[in-house]
Amino acid sequence: MSFPSQISATELLLAFRSVAQVLVDHEGALNQLQAEDDEIGLEVASAPDQYEVDLSDPELGTPELGNSPAFTGAGFAGSDLARTMTAAVSAAEGAGDMAHLFEGLRRGSAQGATGEAGRSLATVFAGLAEVLCNLDHLDGQGLALGLEVAAEQLSQGDDGQHRGAMPAVLSATAIGALGAVDSGADLAEVVIAAADEGLTELETGPQSNPELMERGMVDAASAGFLLLLDTLASVLTGEPLPAPPAEPQRLMSGGTKFVVRCEVQAHSGCGLESANWLESTWHELGTLRFFDGIGPIWRAELLTTLPGEAIEAIFAVGRPQNLHIGLASDAL
Repeated sequence: MSFPSQISATELLLAFRSVAQVLVDHEGALNQLQAEDDEIGLEVASAPDQYEVDLSDPELGTPELGNSPAFTGAGFAGSDLARTMTAAVSAAEGAGDMAHLFEGLRRGSAQGATGEAGRSLATVFAGLAEVLCNLDHLDGQGLALGLEVAAEQLSQGDDGQHRGAMPAVLSATAIGALGAVDSGADLAEVVIAAADEGLTELETGPQSNPELMERGMVDAASAGFLLLLDTLASVLTGEPLPAPPAEPQRLMSGGTKFVVRCEVQAHSGCGLESANWLESTWHELGTLRFFDGIGPIWRAELLTTLPGEAIEAIFAVGRPQNLHIGLASDAL
């Protein structure tokens, strides 16, 4: 099967709309790659999605973020990338040529970024713009050269000791893309080669990067960037877009019921909004017998068939104290 060897600015904008939607869909999963004690100072690994945006709408705007704890810090990679990409596409709306497209992407991403992951993506668009804004279309060679320039810009000031992190992964994608171009690959094959090389570098992180070894996770920003390339490859080849993670199974009728009772020491920065989120989440998981979310120590009691999910929700916003989990029949 033959794939397009080049695409226009209009076609590329449509592809980037798909990228933005995929990043929104995968936001929570990317956030979960970050540990609670990450240096960015965030205290939450995940929370329910709080916003949706229809990226097929020509009047696209930056989505409003909700009040769940997942959005209380700018450093969550998933939320930051989703916000940055959505803002970039919004700023590029109406562009009919590569110059205006990448000017919009560069400007929108710079304005939308609120953390390190978003700023890295903005740097990528700035590097791509330096090469691609002078072209009439996107082809494999242009993409490879754009990735090379972007990698050089992102690597400025990096000591090269952070395997699996964004500068290393971006450099790997550029190497993969340039190698594919030298082999005569078409645009789709160049994107796939770039993503494959980047994935190989991403997977070295938990084995050789001390920060990632401690968490046992790959770098979230890098994973999000590779998701961008995977989505672009899917658009070019006609394959299905990367599917969002399945929703976790919620409360089911029947089953053994437990009483979960504890105090919660709220994380720094988690106040009344976080307490309200936990109260709402526990309410969805069963029968909320008691909840007091005032002050730094919250008190709660829940009757549920899903005690594990109840405890996981606690760790999203604080630390449990005086935790008791027992059969509901024992508490009657």
